[in-house]
Amino acid sequence: MPGPVRDERADALRARYHAAFPDAELPVPVQAIAEDLLGLRVGVSQDLAVSGMLLPPERQIWLNGGEVAARRRFTLAHELGHWVCQHLEGKAAPFYCRSKDVAPDTDQALEREANVFAAELLMPEPAVRAVFSGSVEVTAEAFGVSEEAMHWRLFNVGLLETTPHR
Repeated sequence: MPGPVRDERADALRARYHAAFPDAELPVPVQAIAEDLLGLRVGVSQDLAVSGMLLPPERQIWLNGGEVAARRRFTLAHELGHWVCQHLEGKAAPFYCRSKDVAPDTDQALEREANVFAAELLMPEPAVRAVFSGSVEVTAEAFGVSEEAMHWRLFNVGLLETTPHR
């Protein structure tokens, strides 16, 4: 069984937000974190050919409006992962999350890092442990994420023994 998948930068960002804004803890207000705390502009486009993209010089994140809300929330958190984990550490190039960027023959380290950040931001382990009562569906709804994302998180923190079926 895997150990917990953590990114302390996500914890720190969520804590900074809640220190500045008295919003509810769940679901994590990812759009408010992007806009109100980090000063990024979040846009949605029906014509976007990718799930999401980060344009650092413009301080913009674009999301695909054709995807369901839970998927867009995870994509937004993923793009925030690129912002915090890569851009703020000196990489200014745009980040496009498209199929060729996550193909098996590419270096997926940056995408994995952004996914771990997103999971930790949206589904903090202590809160997941407190809310989970055996139902992936109910827990996913409480966190505003897809059942697949929640299933992976539950597996990664050791609350489920099987990975989700694809």
